[in-house]
Amino acid sequence: MLVIETDESVLELDRRILYRSTRLHGCEALEYRHHRAHEEPLLAIPDALAWCWQRGGPWKARAKDFVADIKTV
Repeated sequence: MLVIETDESVLELDRRILYRSTRLHGCEALEYRHHRAHEEPLLAIPDALAWCWQRGGPWKARAKDFVADIKTV
């Protein structure tokens, strides 16, 4: 089960990409749902980590163990 935070501006794009990617990689049993943040409390975790990272200093140090990879775009 994959839960994605709902963003109305990219909802249709999310669906198209997920549909195409799951078929391409043979993951036909993957179930995914879009939820709002208040519907799935675990969606707050990435936001909290991003806030800590951006804040820097001791906050960034606390978040470091949870960061596996950084990609600059």
